[in-house]
Amino acid sequence: MTGLKGVKVEGPSVRCEQDTGAGRDVYVVPLPAVVTVKEGLNLPRYPSVPGRMRAARKPVATSSPARPEQNLGLVELSVPGGPGRLTKLLGSGPSAAPVVVEMLREIGVA
Repeated sequence: MTGLKGVKVEGPSVRCEQDTGAGRDVYVVPLPAVVTVKEGLNLPRYPSVPGRMRAARKPVATSSPARPEQNLGLVELSVPGGPGRLTKLLGSGPSAAPVVVEMLREIGVA
């Protein structure tokens, strides 16, 4: 809760609005009524300097869990069948440009 927004007396009742994380709560209470507000409800709590000093001196427990034995193993390694990809050396440098253009014409791109 983020706190009380407003308290208004409306005739024979009191209207109280409070913002929450999910929206706004509105309470309409008939008079006579008692409304309380806790001051400092939304203020963060910080540790004191002596508390931080005591925490710095406390030992930190560390542990190393045992590693389980591996249950993985290679069963088979093979190259899948089927049509492979073709690699064709077209040349190098500027002399390869006409060959690239011709290949693009063959597949219908250019």
